[in-house]
Amino acid sequence: MAAQVKWSRLEGILIAAPIGRIDGNNYIEVQNTLESGIDSDERAMILDFGQLGYISSAGLRVCLIIAKKFNPEGKAFGICNLSDSIREIVTVSGFHGIMSIYDSQSAAIEAITGSTDLGDEGAAEASSTIPIRDSVDFDIIGENIQHISNFTIEKYEYKHDRSLSLKEREAVVAGITNALWMYIERLKIRRKQLLTEMFKSAESVLEQVVAKSEK
Repeated sequence: MAAQVKWSRLEGILIAAPIGRIDGNNYIEVQNTLESGIDSDERAMILDFGQLGYISSAGLRVCLIIAKKFNPEGKAFGICNLSDSIREIVTVSGFHGIMSIYDSQSAAIEAITGSTDLGDEGAAEASSTIPIRDSVDFDIIGENIQHISNFTIEKYEYKHDRSLSLKEREAVVAGITNALWMYIERLKIRRKQLLTEMFKSAESVLEQVVAKSEK
């Protein structure tokens, strides 16, 4: 799927709004699109997820790469308008602990500029307590292991301002791969169990409906 990003500027802040989804199939294209829209002298940027339906760990890694461009003193970066499902992914991955997340675009702008006249949308930072459903766990663990490894490394380097050596990276990737494969095997077993239960439930409902209609 082609990367679509809407660009705008408010209060001198560059705003990029990716559309659709960012996953293992298009994350490189999205990264290139975002990077090409950022001037070297850009002081602040907001990623508005209002039109984003899904983001994987590969997509979160792209966000970290973009955020690094605004690490220097005097620059700012934030993300806003997360859907409930994306909030869950952000929480499961630990992404919310290292990134400024806002309920709305106006809240993000206010936090960056200090302005208080940007409309009446919620100005509070997004809650860090988000209920997590099993489906999100499947989305996170079931995707490409390499993307999860890369995101985890990128998140660590961003948080600690430290680059891992090649040897450390190889060891981390090997360790993560082994650990996640165990989870994937468990998921396969659980998935089979759930499918069996679903078919049995469907048959039960059918029999109940037929029994009622025959009375």
